[in-house]
Amino acid sequence: MTTTYLVHRQPGFALTRRGKVVRWIAVTLGFCLVAALVSAGILLYVRYPSALGTLDVVTTPPGAEVWLDGRRVGTSPCTIERVGSGFHTLRAVHEGFLLAEREVLVEPGEQPEAVSFVLQPIKAEPPPAARASDSAPTERIAEFMQRAEEAFQRGDWVTPANDNALYYADVVLLIQPDNEPARAMRTRVQNALVRQAELAAGRGDLATAQSTYNLLLNRFPSDERSQSSITRIADLIDANRGQAAHFLALAEAAFAAGRYLDPPHNNAYFYLSQVLAHERGHPQAQALRAEIRQRVQAQAEARVEEGALEQAIGEYRRLARLFPEDRTLLYRAGQLERQRTADRSRAVSAVSVPAVRQMPGHHSETTGTLRFSATGLVFAAPRGTESLSLATEDIAELRLVRHELCVTTTKGVRYRFTGRDLKHGVALWQVLRRSPSPISPASRREASPTHSTNNPNEPLSRPTSTPDGQTHRFPQ
Repeated sequence: MTTTYLVHRQPGFALTRRGKVVRWIAVTLGFCLVAALVSAGILLYVRYPSALGTLDVVTTPPGAEVWLDGRRVGTSPCTIERVGSGFHTLRAVHEGFLLAEREVLVEPGEQPEAVSFVLQPIKAEPPPAARASDSAPTERIAEFMQRAEEAFQRGDWVTPANDNALYYADVVLLIQPDNEPARAMRTRVQNALVRQAELAAGRGDLATAQSTYNLLLNRFPSDERSQSSITRIADLIDANRGQAAHFLALAEAAFAAGRYLDPPHNNAYFYLSQVLAHERGHPQAQALRAEIRQRVQAQAEARVEEGALEQAIGEYRRLARLFPEDRTLLYRAGQLERQRTADRSRAVSAVSVPAVRQMPGHHSETTGTLRFSATGLVFAAPRGTESLSLATEDIAELRLVRHELCVTTTKGVRYRFTGRDLKHGVALWQVLRRSPSPISPASRREASPTHSTNNPNEPLSRPTSTPDGQTHRFPQ
């Protein structure tokens, strides 16, 4: 007789063993995945170190805060490592000095890029006769806000470096952190950039939209709209990455036809921007872009030879906006602006402008005309009353802030005038005083006023102003 034994197995035992096997498999796969990712990262770092660059930043004087693309990265002198290749915005901020900024191009490789700033004092030391006055900061603020408004109207919102609306507004905020007009200017710049980016995205200009949103994020890091929009534009560019070859062909055709920068949205620069948005660092696109800059710059110099300074200045300022990495473009525009002012001034020997003389003793005003010539200044009131004559050798200082002119004599006496056209008279008087005799065209360039000849970091002055706050002092 056969006896059969039935063994009753607990179901939980089989499930427990199966669960342990599954967990061990999961742990093993997870470990392998982590190891693969780490190995890939090490491989990329070793094989492709040239994707990053290094910046060596020095300032004169040292001790300035250094900002890279809106982030504080250290105090000068400093070295900024692992910077992505491409264009970046560097700023140097030092108490008592003007804000300095520069667009830098970080090239792939191990060789560090040296960047130096020579910072300019916010306020120059006043003469002994004027040291009792504390009006200099207020005057500098008015001057910088005027420049900010002019730059905004030109469309120079955030470029070129050291001569744009945002730059001047930030300089004012360094002098006076609670200045409301400067804060309002920052908001205007931000809104203008947002609108430009949205319009570009709406018409399919992904390159302009991407670069504008990047500018917004660099200048206004807390703008959440920019971050989300950059992601959206990047997705659109990835979805159309195959269009780079098509845009390059259009760029080459436009270049061959001489359409370097115009007409809008149908020129070589526009198409190359699309190529570089789809394939950053495209060698053919970069080479053709550099050729466009050289061609347009040659055209601008031809305008200079023809005597068409207005057109040349406009072309150089446009180039400075489109090629912010080339600081010589803006510097050349400033040279031509000063030459234009000098040429206009030499055409006449004197100029009379409407002016109002402030009479401090009587707390009253006298309306008349103020005549500027090489020999001096003459204020003439109706019927010869309250007339004033100041010889050039008796003038120690001229300070022009917006529409108010303060003349200080060598004896410390001050005369104040107001008028909307005073800046034209002051500009003429400066040129006539330096070169009272006619100048030949060959020596014209040497005779034109140059205040920032050796320092491209210094913000370029307007034709009727100087870097020292519209103040002109002369040796006796």
